[in-house]
Amino acid sequence: MNRLVLAAAMLFAAGLAHAQTPQSPPTGPAPTGLVVGTGNFYSPIVANLEDAVAFYRDGVGFQFMGEPANADSNPQLRAMFGLPDARLRYQIGRAPGIPGGVEIIEVSGAGGQPLGRQIQEPGAVMLIVEVSDIDAALARVKARGAPTLTRGGKPIEFTTGLRAVVVQDPAGHFVELVQQPASAAAGPGTGDIRNVRIRHTVANVDRAVALYRDALGLKSGGDVPTSYASAAPVKEVLALAPAASWRLARLIAPTSGIQIELMEFKDARRAATADLADPGATRIQLRVADIDAAVAALTKAGGTFISTGGKPLDLPAGNSTIKVGIVRDPDDWFLVLINSPPAPRP
Repeated sequence: MNRLVLAAAMLFAAGLAHAQTPQSPPTGPAPTGLVVGTGNFYSPIVANLEDAVAFYRDGVGFQFMGEPANADSNPQLRAMFGLPDARLRYQIGRAPGIPGGVEIIEVSGAGGQPLGRQIQEPGAVMLIVEVSDIDAALARVKARGAPTLTRGGKPIEFTTGLRAVVVQDPAGHFVELVQQPASAAAGPGTGDIRNVRIRHTVANVDRAVALYRDALGLKSGGDVPTSYASAAPVKEVLALAPAASWRLARLIAPTSGIQIELMEFKDARRAATADLADPGATRIQLRVADIDAAVAALTKAGGTFISTGGKPLDLPAGNSTIKVGIVRDPDDWFLVLINSPPAPRP
């Protein structure tokens, strides 16, 4: 394996540890642009909430408290989704020591159709979960009937000692389980889940970086590669064709420190545009200092505002309201924008 390929493989599979102990709250870089943090960082749209919760709880290892909630009496929440007549049910899972969580949403009555995307198709989103014991985690998700995409149906080991395997949840979302080598620093998680990150497949990584880093203010996690990589272990993990190649850039969300990877596959064909009601679609919550400016940046880059009414709306939040809206980015990732202006100076 030459140095370029090895470097690409290590970038693909690199750990997510930050410079804090597992006992301290995870932190990321200070915000300097529109994005000031993340909320529930990963939100898969599913056809059956109970099946999805069982996968992420009993299989992957997230912890779910309480009963599912719904938006039956919250028309503003349905309007935020751009689905005023749909039924929404949802439940949130957390991992100790890690900011944010998995917010699973079942949408019914809106004509959603399963997306059935491939990993290399722009619009695909993957949750990457660093676990303490990959063999135990894989056994648990297989017991839930999860398909394994990785060739051979078992973890692939990299030259660094890292091991990785990709499975799918009941709605077809991709989940990569990763175990760091014993010599690596532990992630901030204090349970079976040690860390998380997200990978978004895009049509053009330079254009996506210009949007998320330059226009929205996510922080760079390294240089954007100019050459395409083609490391064999990555192809085994993702079950890619022998001729597949890719470019991958890493960004870091301010405040929370969640890492977001943008991955472009050479000559990949774009799938049909997703609707938010489609099982297999994915959301992420971004807290922004100025929601109108964030919407403008996204639509200028080719995104589409989808909340009912065509502009951010006020969502009830306790005794007050917050300004929110959802934008489909140019590569079919649904961004829940939550207005979080900086606190006034004393």
